[in-house]
Amino acid sequence: MSSYKSTTLIGEDTDLLILLLYHAKVKDCKDIYFRSDISTPYVYNIGVLKQLLSDRVCVDLLFTHAFTGCDTTSRIFGIGKKPCFQRNIKDDSVLRSCSTVICSPKNDKVAVENAGSRAMISLFGGNQSDSLESMRYSLLCKKVATAKTFVTPERLPPTASATKFHSLRTHYQIMVWMGTSEGMDPTEWGWDVHCERLVPIMMDKSPAPDILLQMIHCNCSAGCNTLRCSCRKHGMDFTSACGRCQDSNCDNMSQEPISDEEEQD
Repeated sequence: MSSYKSTTLIGEDTDLLILLLYHAKVKDCKDIYFRSDISTPYVYNIGVLKQLLSDRVCVDLLFTHAFTGCDTTSRIFGIGKKPCFQRNIKDDSVLRSCSTVICSPKNDKVAVENAGSRAMISLFGGNQSDSLESMRYSLLCKKVATAKTFVTPERLPPTASATKFHSLRTHYQIMVWMGTSEGMDPTEWGWDVHCERLVPIMMDKSPAPDILLQMIHCNCSAGCNTLRCSCRKHGMDFTSACGRCQDSNCDNMSQEPISDEEEQD
């Protein structure tokens, strides 16, 4: 319709705005507007927005919206759309390269998984030399050592396994939006069929080794030589997550303390 007259699309879904910004051909159509259907509506001129943002950013918006959570992909706990969008506006090199891979049709699963992992590490403030496993472990140890209450696991970066399936679903959703998903089987891109319905595959590995899930730490200042020490009480040796006893003689240590690098290995 917009090819021969000014057109307004009325709706509330963010997907509609993202799709208009990606698909609208500013030079080949009349004015297109997107209006929210509320008592005090917002009206967006798609042509003006697209010129302000640039075609590159409008493509990256598909990645930003899907990767940070849309109707078919999970929201990343603690990571909002606004910071990711602002980094795209500033042409962040890491997110830009990850977006290029995940938004490219006919890409293989390994490339998509690797790009998704890199993007997740970047969004959580890690270096590209880091891995999600090392980031989760380091952050868990820091939180356990300093926390006064239970450490909530959702505040850790997602596991590599969860990120893999999240990235596959993101790629598949973007291909649907771009109109290039023909021939793609969703069960090969992060989905499974249960009771004739598609359900997301969350992980194919445990979120952490069993010993780590049972981690107990202490903040003893008297040598850890009685059952008042929570580690000794539960039959566990000193760990790097323990607090004050690291700076004094610990009687619950089966071996000499090892460095952080050795412990990661």
